[in-house]
Amino acid sequence: MITVEEAFLAVEANVERLPDETIGLDKAVGRILASDVHSDVDSPPHNKSVMDGFAVRAADIAAGVTEFRVLETIIAGGLPTAKVTPGTTSRIMTGAPLPAGSDSVVMIEMSNLGYTDPTPEKVTLNVEGKFTAGKHQMARAGNFASEDLIFKAHHQIRPVDIGLLAEIGASTVTVVAQPTIAVLPTGDELVDCSQTPAASQIRNSNGPMLCAIANGWVPVVKDLGIGVDKRADLEAKVRSGLTHDMLILSGGVSAGTMDLVPEVLASQGVKTIFHKVKVKPGKPIFFGVADRDDGQRCYVFGLPGNPVSSLVGMHLFASTAVRKMTGVAPNAARPVRHGAILSAPHQTRGDRPTYWPGRRCDCSDPRLVEALRWNGSSDLLSLRDAEGLIYFPVSESPHEAGAEVEFLPF
Repeated sequence: MITVEEAFLAVEANVERLPDETIGLDKAVGRILASDVHSDVDSPPHNKSVMDGFAVRAADIAAGVTEFRVLETIIAGGLPTAKVTPGTTSRIMTGAPLPAGSDSVVMIEMSNLGYTDPTPEKVTLNVEGKFTAGKHQMARAGNFASEDLIFKAHHQIRPVDIGLLAEIGASTVTVVAQPTIAVLPTGDELVDCSQTPAASQIRNSNGPMLCAIANGWVPVVKDLGIGVDKRADLEAKVRSGLTHDMLILSGGVSAGTMDLVPEVLASQGVKTIFHKVKVKPGKPIFFGVADRDDGQRCYVFGLPGNPVSSLVGMHLFASTAVRKMTGVAPNAARPVRHGAILSAPHQTRGDRPTYWPGRRCDCSDPRLVEALRWNGSSDLLSLRDAEGLIYFPVSESPHEAGAEVEFLPF
């Protein structure tokens, strides 16, 4: 049996990043950049006005000149045709390029004209206070310059990033491919959640739960149905699952008479990396790798049948593999834990560290978390109010209120 840290290291060491692919900007949200992205333009592409007003020489304003001859009107998307010289100005709109000879903009509110007035031959500008070169204008490349690094590799593209990518001409982006995931809950006792279970049966809760979690990670998740405890059925479903980038099974990974999953996986060419982790809940977690004939790999996780145990294994180790495959965190693919403070004393038992369902307290301090009432690895009701898992190291004495703990959000 290995430790949680050793299990993380084993997953990170054996999982490889998927190949790159190029996609359109309309499909880029949530994807991970495979390489650095640079700009192909200056932003702005010219010295531009940031106000509606009049392009002037600051030296004229400083000298007390108030009457100016208007040369032309420059709109956004247009180009100036006349050079501003002493005593002259050009009317200019927000975003329009400053004409040659000008270095500043006087707001239209400081003129004797309104927004709807046609371009006059002359304008009076009454500037109050200090006025210096550069007023109300942005220099070319004031935001960024051509060839500047805009996004680093491994950045996860957010909706707010799309506008910037469009501005720099990234109509397509090179990203890391996304894995496909297959899910296979196993056990003769399972029936579909639409059915009424008989006395010896339970509804399949793991399959829908694991598929839902996986759907939060990747767009393609295959539900393989329920695998019964018969070798031929399991072998057929496992072969189907191995055609995907990841296969997640639940149940049948312990040491019982009907726990056939490890044997079936071995018969289908899955190499065991580890089987059993010193963690509560979820000790009999399996991780293996299958090298397929097509040159690709499938990463296989066998999770315990109890639903909270499956959830813990999914969030700890399967998520680590997905992060490594998609390039989210090349140097530390394991799930992010946040520093938190325990709101009340809490006692755990046994010789394994525990991931306990918890939530943030409804109070002014966002660091405070509370451990929820939990009846063990089959108790899904506790997850109704849970926002994540609180990590408790092994301790014979209670974990005191105010103690620093790690909190793993769902």
